[in-house]
Amino acid sequence: MFATVIILLPSAYTGGQVIVSHSSTTKTIDFSPNSLLSTALLAWYTDVKHEVKPVTSGYRFALSYNLIQVSPSGIPCLPDMTDSTTQLRRVLTKWREDRYIQGQNMMTYLLNHQYSSANLKAGIKALKGADLHRVTFLRPIAEELGFVVGLASLEHNVTGPAEDCGGSSFYGRGRWGHRRYDYYDDEDDDGETPGMMEVDSTSTNISGLVDLEGGSLVSLGKIEVEDNCLIPKEPFEDQSPDDEEYEGYMGNVIIHFLAWSVDKT
Repeated sequence: MFATVIILLPSAYTGGQVIVSHSSTTKTIDFSPNSLLSTALLAWYTDVKHEVKPVTSGYRFALSYNLIQVSPSGIPCLPDMTDSTTQLRRVLTKWREDRYIQGQNMMTYLLNHQYSSANLKAGIKALKGADLHRVTFLRPIAEELGFVVGLASLEHNVTGPAEDCGGSSFYGRGRWGHRRYDYYDDEDDDGETPGMMEVDSTSTNISGLVDLEGGSLVSLGKIEVEDNCLIPKEPFEDQSPDDEEYEGYMGNVIIHFLAWSVDKT
């Protein structure tokens, strides 16, 4: 057993508050004011301390389930975020007090999953797994200190000269994983985009910035993101591009990386 789930069925009662606590956080949950006309669900991990107060009048009808882990991967539990909370609060406080080297007044954090533009309009409701956990953890601390947490799509572009020497076939693989042209062999052209000899320029920007309810935060089309405002550092270094453009012989290769980010402004 790793968790408990309680389903409260419509029934008239008073009292019966549920108090749950974990680490340094305690919450009191009370569904009695709307108990006759609503169904509610409660769930907590077994390492969460809980207390159920007595029902003072009426009757409460509930279905109780124990969740059982049958796989050998270990028992799920709620992580203790006390140290992370303290560290995050300290970092954001120093940032608010301008105690870091001045730069763009924004930090962009890449999430694990990719979300469509339609997903973004749903705000935090669209997030999955670890993404939802991180944003839910970040939100109250950031808002308490006067920061805005939002969601946006992110695009990273890299431009540089192509490895085309006039031939039309390839040999080997370049830095970006693409096959190189063989100058002496023009047979068997497979139409692949040549690799990139070196990087001339890079650019990163976000667009469609919304708050966690899905409402638009800015009217600008795109906002440029400086390299030192991107977390983690160099996130596209070992990634394959989502799209490529080749401008022809002696031209440039432009590769595009698409991702989705949480933007802390």
